[in-house]
Amino acid sequence: MNGMTKRLIITMLVLGAAIALAAAACGGDDNNSASGDTTTTEQTTTEETTTEETTGGSASMELDGETGPGFTIEVSQNGADAESVAAGTYTLKVEDKSSSHNFHLIGPGVDEEVTTVPFTGDKEVTVTLKPGTYTYQCDPHAGSGMKGTFEVT
Repeated sequence: MNGMTKRLIITMLVLGAAIALAAAACGGDDNNSASGDTTTTEQTTTEETTTEETTGGSASMELDGETGPGFTIEVSQNGADAESVAAGTYTLKVEDKSSSHNFHLIGPGVDEEVTTVPFTGDKEVTVTLKPGTYTYQCDPHAGSGMKGTFEVT
């Protein structure tokens, strides 16, 4: 073996060891990658969240909103259409499935555009609902009937 061949073999061994070491160090990144996605979603959610103080120290209740992918928009509570809900502080979780729609909630003391065109994905806001009628709509398509209402009692 000449000197050039020895250097080539040594270089390849060092390079192979470095690659193996780097691969071993990255072995646990699968879970971190998933949490990285969650962190990004949480940051987006946090930037769009309106926080209001919950009265009486009670935990907030949840409503689910959905818009798209077709020309549908809805609000549900516990898996059923929300036609009437109790007054209180709610976490409104909206799933926007179309870049051509938004989700806008309007009612007594609330004017919250949760998602905007062209956003798609999930957003959360905290809203305090007072007795009255609330309208949820896609602003660009509200005139075409892409809206609904529910009562707060």
